[in-house]
Amino acid sequence: MATLDDRSGRLDITLFGESLTQFGEKLQKDTVVVVSGQVSFDDFSGGLKMTVRDMMTLDEARSRYAKSLAISLSDEQITPMFIKQLKQMLEPVSGGTLPINVYYQSPKGRALLRLGVQWSITPTDEILTELANMLGESAVELEFG
Repeated sequence: MATLDDRSGRLDITLFGESLTQFGEKLQKDTVVVVSGQVSFDDFSGGLKMTVRDMMTLDEARSRYAKSLAISLSDEQITPMFIKQLKQMLEPVSGGTLPINVYYQSPKGRALLRLGVQWSITPTDEILTELANMLGESAVELEFG
């Protein structure tokens, strides 16, 4: 048994046998996890409890459910130095499964550019933070659907 707490509420979760072996290592203090399972009323505590069926880290959930990474760029941002910096940032993390869509906007129009599969990434906290720091938080979004 473990308790999940997001500071807005608490939920006791139960891991049995194989699920304890499979997911137990993901339960670390201050680590975000995504959990699915069967929720029921707990007669003993008077609250709710969950029997876990699946548990993922945030990185695993992003990899499973995100359809693409959206990067929004404006005309002013596109310089040879910017392209070089973006390439240097993406090259080490390319080879993942998440495609990148670039939404380009200029005074004359806008376009969606889908980067080739060789630029697909694994959406980790590190790369998302680096991109947000470089481009601004509102310019980097995971697309689900």
